Amino acid sequence: MITIMLTGMDESRVKDMLEKIFEQEGYDLSEGLNQGNVIRLAQKGRIHDLAFIKDKVIELDDDLFKDKEGVLYREVLEAIERPLLEQVLEKTQGNQLKAARILGINRNTMRCKVKRLGINAAKWKI
Repeated sequence: MITIMLTGMDESRVKDMLEKIFEQEGYDLSEGLNQGNVIRLAQKGRIHDLAFIKDKVIELDDDLFKDKEGVLYREVLEAIERPLLEQVLEKTQGNQLKAARILGINRNTMRCKVKRLGINAAKWKI
């Protein structure tokens, strides 16, 4: 499972979004949110329904757009791209060719991204 941490999002909004999905799934929230419920929800494949990334991009404040003018796309892409590549490399035991096939990209593109992001693919080799 890939976990993406998003900062700057109001904790109460995240809690509200989680509670809404828990209610849709029929969980009893009288105990409140707990780690076990979140894990079960993730295992059922419902966490993607939160659409955190889409919601986060839509809800970006104007201030953030001003602060990150010219680099916002690159920063968001790098924040998502690095963990994705690392996860796939881990699953393929550092084999960049297999990782590229899984991701649907050219092997040279994969090698270029690994080099640019400073990822050591050898650490997953057996």
